[in-house]
Amino acid sequence: MAEESRKAQGKERQVVVSVRFPAALLEWIHAVAAVEGITANTVIRNGMDVYLQDRVASPAFQQASESYLAQAQAQVATARGLATSESERAHA
Repeated sequence: MAEESRKAQGKERQVVVSVRFPAALLEWIHAVAAVEGITANTVIRNGMDVYLQDRVASPAFQQASESYLAQAQAQVATARGLATSESERAHA
């Protein structure tokens, strides 16, 4: 990992999470960390960064994201419509 990335990462707020890994995967993570002279945490963070960047860039994710946003907008519009209708009935 480049020195700049380490410094930037050190400035970010980090949160501790608990994640379960199959034993074989954890052994693989530790092996990569040992070979590269970095921590297992760094291997996991780097791996998740690459995975998420690839995933978010995928057409399937883009389509799912657009669908999710459309559903959320429809729900808000429905909720606002109900609130408006209830408000109009209260003032009538």
